[in-house]
Amino acid sequence: MKRTGHTKFVRSIMVLAGIVFLMSAILLLFYENNRVEGSRDITMRTPVAAEHHVLFLSSYGPQYFTADDQEAGLAESLYPHGVEFDTVYMESKLHPSEEEELAFYDLLAVRLSNAARNYEAVIAGDDAALEFVLKYRDGLFAGLPVVFFGINDLSLAERASKEPLTAGLYENNYLGDTLSLAHELFPGAKRFVSLHDDSAAGREDNRLFYLFAKAYSSIEFTDLNSQELSHTELMSELEALPEDTVILFMTCYTDRDGHVHSVREMTSAVALHTHGLPVFRNYTGGEGEGVLGGVVMDFVEHCRLAGEMVNKSIDGEDISDLRLEITTPGRTEIDYALLEHYGLLKHELPADTIYINRPESFISRYRNIFLPVILMLAALILFFVSVEISNRALQHSADELRASRDDLRESQEQLKQRAEYDDFLHIMNRRTITEHLHNDFTRDSVYTVMMADLDKFQSVNEDYGHKMADEILKYLTTLIKELCDKNGWLVGRYGGDEYLFIVPGVQLTAEHALTQMLLTLFRMPVPAGEMEARLSASVGISVSDGETTPEQHIINAEIAMYDAKDRGRDRAVLFAEETKAKMREENRIKGKLTEAFQKDGFYMVYQPQIDAKTKEVSGFEALVRMREQGIYPGQFIPVAEANGWIWRIGRITTRLVIEQLAAWRDAGITLHPVSINYSSNQLNDTGYLDYVEALLKKHDIPPQYLEIEITEGIFLDRTAQANHLFDRFKELGIRLLMDDFGTGYSSLGYLTYIPVDVIKLDKSLVDAYLVDGKDSFVRDVILLVHDLGKEIIIEGVEEEWQYERLREFGANTIQGYYFSKPLPPEEAIQYNAK
Repeated sequence: MKRTGHTKFVRSIMVLAGIVFLMSAILLLFYENNRVEGSRDITMRTPVAAEHHVLFLSSYGPQYFTADDQEAGLAESLYPHGVEFDTVYMESKLHPSEEEELAFYDLLAVRLSNAARNYEAVIAGDDAALEFVLKYRDGLFAGLPVVFFGINDLSLAERASKEPLTAGLYENNYLGDTLSLAHELFPGAKRFVSLHDDSAAGREDNRLFYLFAKAYSSIEFTDLNSQELSHTELMSELEALPEDTVILFMTCYTDRDGHVHSVREMTSAVALHTHGLPVFRNYTGGEGEGVLGGVVMDFVEHCRLAGEMVNKSIDGEDISDLRLEITTPGRTEIDYALLEHYGLLKHELPADTIYINRPESFISRYRNIFLPVILMLAALILFFVSVEISNRALQHSADELRASRDDLRESQEQLKQRAEYDDFLHIMNRRTITEHLHNDFTRDSVYTVMMADLDKFQSVNEDYGHKMADEILKYLTTLIKELCDKNGWLVGRYGGDEYLFIVPGVQLTAEHALTQMLLTLFRMPVPAGEMEARLSASVGISVSDGETTPEQHIINAEIAMYDAKDRGRDRAVLFAEETKAKMREENRIKGKLTEAFQKDGFYMVYQPQIDAKTKEVSGFEALVRMREQGIYPGQFIPVAEANGWIWRIGRITTRLVIEQLAAWRDAGITLHPVSINYSSNQLNDTGYLDYVEALLKKHDIPPQYLEIEITEGIFLDRTAQANHLFDRFKELGIRLLMDDFGTGYSSLGYLTYIPVDVIKLDKSLVDAYLVDGKDSFVRDVILLVHDLGKEIIIEGVEEEWQYERLREFGANTIQGYYFSKPLPPEEAIQYNAK
């Protein structure tokens, strides 16, 4: 009995010790995992409310190789001080001309005058931004402190630091240290060659390069200016360099033809065409892609110091007294793989050198888990001994513990899989595939273009819901991609449920086996929850003929696709065989249009426009329909345009809308503005404005209840005829809306001067950018439109989450099937979004 009690006591002690060892090992592993993978994330800061705002003017764009480090350094010093910064990119490398500089000035002036925030300081990043600030300080930034950083031109930095309320940092490029490092590693080199361009940084680099040449009398110093050569000529010069050459790759991004290359592009090109010559660099960028190394500046620290200067200015200190900082901590970076390739030794490098592409040794990789492993082994031994002296119950408990551990691992794998799942279609978009067709195929190429549109897919949305319809579309796209990969086709998403196929080397027909294979794929049942969805597609085909341009083949394929739909869907139609039938159909529509003009054959439907904040109806868009069954706007509008009848439809829709407004008013119903579409082909209807004015007076309708939607092309042409039209609309008190913004030129710059009151953001931009990781673009467009004193309507909103996000972004008005489809007038006026 006593021995049994002693055995139980020993067993309990061993189990307890094993548990302690195991838990210690797990805690150590958990700590090491968080320390290695998330050490930067777990650094806690006390949240500080943003009480101050400054403007950060960057010389380049968000893709520039130092952009992320610059913003990280500023955030590190400004955010804890309660300072928030707004970034504006000049893109000076892409837009270097004086005319583009003035356009940027105009845009910035408008934005600053309309911005809701008052900036307390200006940060200028790199030379172009500082020169811009100094040049236009009185007009744009009068009385504001200016802090600059990243200035390559020392004379510019010294001149700026003498200005009142101005301080900053000169960018030390560490060229001398990099040359010294290159000489130490390659003492047998006979020549140093610098690669640079004519930018401010490039000229300063080259000046210092030859200045340091005095210290290396036995080495020939020469340079290659990329802006004096085409890209091809520069690569030829690099290939001709002898083997005893060391290359200094400095600021070198622009060639003679004005092409601006990224750091990655230039690094890859230099590494490819120098055939193993050592390449050094005195700036970050290019690490691990062909640059052996160099001494570079710590841009994060550089910008953090600039942020500290901004904090001092906001705290009331006169930064004019601060001296110009010309030294920022640097670091030595070396590609370990190239170091071994050249047979160089680590002891020749500084002790604090940062190595890239360095393989980990077994000890360095696993040293942090040695102690946890020992503890786990000790725990296992203790558990084993305790199991051996335990009974079957303890053995059963151990088995359950192992089963539980396996379940935990399986759950972790499932969570990881779901977290890594990509829910995009993974095929090219419309722009990309059309560019492929334009760039890779000529009139003489042999190929086939096919356009496929899912038949009645809107009914799938209605029957299964938008979420399930999206899943059906993704599943189908996976099957399509497998077919295309197997046969060497190109496929892209041309529209919501439209696909564009390019089949190289083959001229297909509707009966061809490959065409029928595609149709069979579309007919395959697709899982839809517990059911199966049955789909089909209409396919239009256009084949190369040595005459038709690739772009025209897309149009031909689309025409053939609509012919396939008219012929009953679920089939393929070859354009060349069906042209006469298409012409007959167009003639039929022309006849129906003629009847409609004579017999009141048109009517209007109204799609509600909803106030994003209150969910109240704020207006309607009027859309024209034909009473003739089976003829839709997408069919009769192009025919009317082509035959010069669109002005008649324009007058009819205007009359019907004004009469409807009068009917609503007479019925005692509160009126809301109604917008009608205006075609560019209506410009030739010179009596239209008098017609509108007469109708408004006849029915006693105030002009603010009629709005005109005009596409951006008319605004951009700015003809005398168009300008007269805009002026007359304004005189009548009729507001102008820009329709389909985002489908054409879509530059933000021209919004500052066009005579428009409301911008309508097209559904294509909502679909493309209102997604995680890209939706900041939509938010910025809304903010810019508001800064310019205009309203914005978002079209094509079909989901609740889209509406919620757009409401958070400050959109004024929402239009789309999430709230309502176009309705007859009696239903539209009674519509209540709430």
